[in-house]
Amino acid sequence: MFTALLTLIVVGALFLVSQFFAEGVVKPYIEYRKVLAEISYTLIYFAHIIISEPASWKRDEQAEISERLRQLSARLRSAITALPFHELMRLFRLIPSQDRIYDAAARLLRMSNLLRETEHKRHDEIRQDMAAIGSVLQIDVAREK
Repeated sequence: MFTALLTLIVVGALFLVSQFFAEGVVKPYIEYRKVLAEISYTLIYFAHIIISEPASWKRDEQAEISERLRQLSARLRSAITALPFHELMRLFRLIPSQDRIYDAAARLLRMSNLLRETEHKRHDEIRQDMAAIGSVLQIDVAREK
């Protein structure tokens, strides 16, 4: 009887710990990785508009991409905020430092602002920001040859 009760308590405790780990650590980390994937996808898929096209070309699309970059910046910062034990994850190099996250988020915002300029597009600055985002977040981004 005692063994059965002890087994139930241990199994229940293990279940609670596994649920906490799955919901509190694994799920937020997966969400963070999804944000990284979406940043990578956006920077690769829309590279021709972000990097190459003149400021006056397809203004509606550039405005939509600008808005998307702003959303991704906010999602990146919030995904890191939602991660419990982020210092431990940094120790194991699962996520970059807070400064690197802020840098990447700021560069996404700057790219968004640069896309909204109507007279002259600063292609070199956009390319530099895109390359820095890829480096800081260790993700694939579009590269011009």
